Amino acid sequence: MLSESLPHSVSGSSWGGGVSGLGAMNISGVVNGANIPTRQSNAPGHSSNASQSNAYLYHEVSEGTVLRMHQFMERFCPNILEAVIKNPTGISSHSRRLGILTRLFQAYPRLEKLDLSDFIMWDTQPLQVVSEQLRMLSSLDVTNRVELGDTDLLPVVESCPRLKELRIRATNATDVTIHGIINNLSHLLVRLNIGGCPVSSAAMAELVTKCTRLRVLQTWSCLRLDDAFLLALDPRILTDMQVLDLMDVQKFSVEAVRQTFGQQTWPHLKYLRIRAKCSREEFSGIPVRAVLKLNSTTILD
Repeated sequence: MLSESLPHSVSGSSWGGGVSGLGAMNISGVVNGANIPTRQSNAPGHSSNASQSNAYLYHEVSEGTVLRMHQFMERFCPNILEAVIKNPTGISSHSRRLGILTRLFQAYPRLEKLDLSDFIMWDTQPLQVVSEQLRMLSSLDVTNRVELGDTDLLPVVESCPRLKELRIRATNATDVTIHGIINNLSHLLVRLNIGGCPVSSAAMAELVTKCTRLRVLQTWSCLRLDDAFLLALDPRILTDMQVLDLMDVQKFSVEAVRQTFGQQTWPHLKYLRIRAKCSREEFSGIPVRAVLKLNSTTILD
């Protein structure tokens, strides 16, 4: 399925990134039109037991169909810069799925924004292809891809020097990936979602002192974070920081919160979510108009 434009990220547009206007694509199941659904009849007298689930049975998409899809895209959509690639329901072979990604990335080496958060990856090869083909990439989203770890993420971090936005929440990224980010992207990174990853407080403390252009940092449910990380947050270094989401991190002391957000001034902070046993008076350093979510119980709070 192709689309003329890709929906903007709310926070992504806040620093003027926007969409280039040269087109975007959303590939769902490679060619959903090729998926042939079959359902049991609901005619009178027909047994309803087999049809209650209304399940779709997908036929394997042929290589010819995939090839025609690529030819169509290359002819009529030559300037695609953004892609959302979902898990192909009509292609069961891992090697064929990898071949589709390879062919796609070779056709569009100028891709800037890539969302693979709904693409299941069995090994390191898909992101290896990304690192080899997409050197212009500025934004990568692999949220909730729990099968990914440092060996998957490091090649991308090391080979895509234009990366500004990295969403790796609920992957198995560790301090190895964090140090890779520090060594390769510290001068450019503006958004990082590392929520739920087993990263250490020491590594994240180093990151917030080296990645000085950060505007959005989401670390919720990073359970190893403690006061060492919180005290490393410095508005004189993070001069553009707008969003800090520290939900469900439970090791922050009242004194560390007071030093970080009461004794320092955060002029550009717009949103802060944090868990701490303290009152709102401890946050006098954030703007009056900033949104403060203290001790939220759900991600929607």
